[in-house]
Amino acid sequence: MATKKVAAKKTVAKKTTVKKAAAKKTTKCASKCATKKAAVETKAKVETKVQEQNVNNNSYIVIDYPVEKETIFGDVYVIRIGASFDGFVEISFNDGEWQPCRFASGYWWFDWMYYKSGNYKIVARLIGKDGNVVKVSDVKSCKVS
Repeated sequence: MATKKVAAKKTVAKKTTVKKAAAKKTTKCASKCATKKAAVETKAKVETKVQEQNVNNNSYIVIDYPVEKETIFGDVYVIRIGASFDGFVEISFNDGEWQPCRFASGYWWFDWMYYKSGNYKIVARLIGKDGNVVKVSDVKSCKVS
């Protein structure tokens, strides 16, 4: 009879362990899902705002160089941005201050100097003639060595 009680206790312990592991997975999933949901909601708000401004839907802006996850060496790097001709372009590094770009040879350029080593996230935006944001580029990640 003592043998049956020990076997029953072992089974109960195993079930409890499985339930705890499942609870941890659910918590991780919930935080990831919440982050994804917030990103989708933010993007939807920006798209709605742009649509409300009756912006030309053919507008575009793309950071050509640096390419995604490129490692940059040296003291100066010239960033190339392709954009439609609806206004002017600004650039931001790591969610910092927006800085104006220059136009030449069909592209927008930013002469990046005095940067420090580290990881950077670069984003550009197209500003319309009325001063409103028309389009925002995808984020490009790069590393400076």
